[in-house]
Amino acid sequence: MLKRIFNINGALKTVIVDPEATLGDVLRKQLMLTGTKVSCDDGHCGACSVIVDGKLTLACITKVNRVPENAKIITVEGIGQPNNLHVIQKAMMAHGAAQCGFCTPGFVVSTKALLEKNPKPTREEVRAWFTQHHNACRCTGYKPIVDAVMDAAAVLRGEKKVENLEFKMPADGRIWGSKYPRPTAEQKVTGTLDYGQDLGLKMPPGTLHLALVQAKVSHANILSIDTSEAEKMPGVFKVVMHKDVLGKNRITGLITFPTNKGDGWDRPILCDTKVFQYGDAIVCADTPEQAKAAAEKVRVELEILPAYMSAPAAMAPDAIEIHPGTPNVYFEQKIAKGKDTAAIMETAPYVVEDSFYLQRQPHLTIESDMVRVL
Repeated sequence: MLKRIFNINGALKTVIVDPEATLGDVLRKQLMLTGTKVSCDDGHCGACSVIVDGKLTLACITKVNRVPENAKIITVEGIGQPNNLHVIQKAMMAHGAAQCGFCTPGFVVSTKALLEKNPKPTREEVRAWFTQHHNACRCTGYKPIVDAVMDAAAVLRGEKKVENLEFKMPADGRIWGSKYPRPTAEQKVTGTLDYGQDLGLKMPPGTLHLALVQAKVSHANILSIDTSEAEKMPGVFKVVMHKDVLGKNRITGLITFPTNKGDGWDRPILCDTKVFQYGDAIVCADTPEQAKAAAEKVRVELEILPAYMSAPAAMAPDAIEIHPGTPNVYFEQKIAKGKDTAAIMETAPYVVEDSFYLQRQPHLTIESDMVRVL
């Protein structure tokens, strides 16, 4: 074990830690500073951003043995608290930059580091900073975040008043169409809102932790699932499978449109006969580490099927049905065409022709769903 003294948010803290532990785990699990979010564990999402001795640092990939004695560490809790917000946090609230909010503490910390280095950045420099330091957001499209940074910078330079960022109730009392902040915005910009992984750290002793068993292929028939070895692993309480789902092991899909060619009951809660994407079963154990170790022992025998990685590939005449009984093209949108453009194209100085397709793009969830608690 390693003994370290850190200056965290202005207070000296002594910690006894595993030298191979990450700074993110020490902050969250030992010091309960859960404003620092950890998701990717690979330094790609920026939710874990903290400042160490003036340098923006990704806590999820920084081993604590690399953090020097008496290092000055600033987390989102040290920037501003509810009822005592930093101007960066007020700007984030004013511009609606905290939507799902999981990434927001990381952006607040990253913004503070940026403005200390560059008090008057351009919008392009703000975007470049976030890209360079791996700050990712799944909701906003980044414009509200950049707007917030620009306003916060202007206030810190004395060019704007912080009061202009604070919401003022319209005279008629109507908030529809106004910039009324989200009710949870203050919690999100300060890192005090608890997400699933935060609540997991605050559960009572004896709580079971879960780990998913995920297929490493995108499309296959499931021939067998052997959980016998996993069930013997230390700390394992139960391996939960499709047969343990009460009621129908299906999630309803698009069944409200009359043009659908399926009944909508095509997506399993837990994979049973097929893997349609990276699939799953669940291991329940005493600790996350034991659950993950046991999940590695589940043996799944698969018959690999063609993996269709684009809509045109799945629509090809020789493509097999992904969901048996439901055509791969299960919904067709009416196409409304305008005037014939053939004559225009004949006289146009330049003509470009090609085929294009796009797909529905769901949010890319930043919060990790690999481990949950019961």
